[in-house]
Amino acid sequence: MASSRLERIGTILTRVEGLLTRGAMKPDDRPLWFDVYRAFPPFTEPKMAKPKPEIKPIRQILYQEDIIRAKFHSKGLGLGTTNILNPNSETHMKRLISQYQKLKSDGVPEEELIEKSAEIVDGERQRQENIKEPKYKNTVSPESVTTQVLAEADLKNIFSEK
Repeated sequence: MASSRLERIGTILTRVEGLLTRGAMKPDDRPLWFDVYRAFPPFTEPKMAKPKPEIKPIRQILYQEDIIRAKFHSKGLGLGTTNILNPNSETHMKRLISQYQKLKSDGVPEEELIEKSAEIVDGERQRQENIKEPKYKNTVSPESVTTQVLAEADLKNIFSEK
């Protein structure tokens, strides 16, 4: 009986009660949850034929910044790198939006806002990169063992027999 619908007729409690009263299940073999379920029954009985909950449509939420983001992304200007190791760093998009809003409050025409804010943010980023020193310097000294071994290594004939 692969297509049995017995699980839809009654609850698990009524089915176990029926097995116990008819003698198909010994009282010592009853499940552990049976006594707990009897002592603390649920407020609503779990049935298979419960009505489906009402599905409400998801309300669309659109912020003003989303429209600005869409404008930047349509021009291909919204992507930038973010330093995830620094929790205080701003994202590229956040800087673009703040610059956009600043220029808009200054009275820049709508057509030029995106390009000008992108130019300003990129200029700031380039200035910051020029100020920063390289994080990793070549720390290998000419006297180190690694430098000596690499100088003596013959990589062209490494697998040839001697």
